Amino acid sequence: MDDANSWNDFAAAYAEIQQESRLPVERDVVAQLVTWLPLATLSVADVAAGSGRYALPLTAHARRVELIDWAPAMLAEAKAWLTAHRVTDATYTTADWRALPASPRADLIFISQLPSLTPADLPAVSRLARRAVALNVQTVQTDSLLTHLAQVLQVPTPIAYQADPVRGAALLDALPPTALRQTLTYQLTDAATVTDLLPAFDRPFALHEAQALAQAVSGRPDPNALLPVTMTYTFTLACWPASAFN
Repeated sequence: MDDANSWNDFAAAYAEIQQESRLPVERDVVAQLVTWLPLATLSVADVAAGSGRYALPLTAHARRVELIDWAPAMLAEAKAWLTAHRVTDATYTTADWRALPASPRADLIFISQLPSLTPADLPAVSRLARRAVALNVQTVQTDSLLTHLAQVLQVPTPIAYQADPVRGAALLDALPPTALRQTLTYQLTDAATVTDLLPAFDRPFALHEAQALAQAVSGRPDPNALLPVTMTYTFTLACWPASAFN
């Protein structure tokens, strides 16, 4: 999804997914930022803020928080989420960050899991900050059942859109040598069916194929049977001075 209209259409579903997530990554990311920066004295612009997942804990620590997103429906979800948690002093700006004036917007620019961000964008991002930039990059999202299915099919394991390891590595390799880094890894257990995961392979499966896959991964030819799944997630949080790309 590379345009604001697509994200507007997805906003309600995206917000629900974010709010129901069992990952404490937003809490841990902000806790790490508190150890690196005097966050209580800083203004923060959360760029591509989405439904406010990271903005909520940022408001508990930062002097001021602005949420910027190009999809107004996303910001509406974010405002509802923050208001439900009694946060009323955040500000909301509908804008494509690339169209913002190339001058400091806040003390800290914070960006998390923005798939369209490229290494070439990092100098422009840094020009929006007075003091520092913090970037949270997801590099791993694996599903043990999906991996097993891919092995049976003898195809590459599908990559989660927001956790492309090649894209993530390119961003991290482009960071200045002064950047601070912290890796956060989580494992969650869940349950899923073969039927749930087949759409990830982006091809149709006949019933007999789904049954054969279920037999191969579970010993039972029932593609709708719930199976245990281990999900692994890895994020790298990086922070560098705003002047690093000057």
